[in-house]
Amino acid sequence: MIDRLEKYEDWARACMHVRCGFCRENCPAYSQMQLDSYAAKGKMTILYHLLRGRLQLDETIAERVFACTSCGLCDVACGYNQSEAIHEMKAVLCKQGVAPPEGYRKISTSTRESGNPYSANSAEGDTVLQSLSESKLSSADYTLFLGCTQIYRESEEIDSLLKILRAAGVSFRIPNEQICCGSPAYRVGDEFQAFEQAKRITTLFESMQSDKILVSCAGCYRMFSNDFKLLMNDESRFKTTHTIELLQELIKQKRLKISPLNATITYHDPCHLGRHSGLYDAPRQVLSSIPGVRLVEMEWNRKFAKCCGAGGGFRAGKVEDSIAIAANRVQEAKATEASILATACPFCLRNLRDGAASIDSKIKIESVESILAKLVL
Repeated sequence: MIDRLEKYEDWARACMHVRCGFCRENCPAYSQMQLDSYAAKGKMTILYHLLRGRLQLDETIAERVFACTSCGLCDVACGYNQSEAIHEMKAVLCKQGVAPPEGYRKISTSTRESGNPYSANSAEGDTVLQSLSESKLSSADYTLFLGCTQIYRESEEIDSLLKILRAAGVSFRIPNEQICCGSPAYRVGDEFQAFEQAKRITTLFESMQSDKILVSCAGCYRMFSNDFKLLMNDESRFKTTHTIELLQELIKQKRLKISPLNATITYHDPCHLGRHSGLYDAPRQVLSSIPGVRLVEMEWNRKFAKCCGAGGGFRAGKVEDSIAIAANRVQEAKATEASILATACPFCLRNLRDGAASIDSKIKIESVESILAKLVL
């Protein structure tokens, strides 16, 4: 199984010998733990020595490898896709039965046993979806897929999104069955469970005869747009649109009446939506379209944006470190003198709020949709 990593050997050797360490300074895990083995460079060094037979897969190696938020900022610093190699290392460890720390492992176990990473009762998720009138529709232009975090942890975000879509007269329907997209399991290397989730999702969309999918979770968006084709070795059979992209179009078409907001806002780019999917302009254009809003940028923005610390299972595996990383991002937002820190990912939203609370910051942290929903007439 470890021969799956052989394609990265030449780069790992080069990484060791160049000794630049650019990825180290950008890595959220390294910034928090301050050990080289937590940085991408350190993980590539581990990969090289595994291939050379100088290290063996064990729980100590797993602890270092899984301590990665999957943010991809190392790729920008390096120019080489280090995050892909790290993901492959996670997958190899998982398939070899080398247990990651309990928090990461629980994501896979929960998804397998309860159908979602939170161990929530899936029947409750079904009830939430079935309570929405759009779940009764037999056809519509879009199928709106709501993610686990929205359903089980951030339900008020669903209300905000529905208010906007209904106000704009968007034709959409909602599945009446809650199924995890598989992203949390995939990020912790459990490709088997992620594949099972992908099959269930594909079957659901095919049964609904849906080929235009609308999502407002950055993790779901990346999963549908990019990772399904890797998991299923097949081109996606449906087109995925993030709600931010649709909101951008609705505003251009003047289908939304928006009241003014006198506020300075800064925007946090979610890693899944920004670096991994290339969606940078749409959220900024939506926020800038609000009368009275002044949009300012943090020092690290767009493809260079710092991670909130929640991704890759890191929040589940290292809670305190994850929140500390989020607090650093909140401090960067405060330096802009913005009164609102906006984002477009429910994972980022939760972690940034926890980070702000940990340092008693008063900056408001809201999703782009929730900001807009309060202003839609």
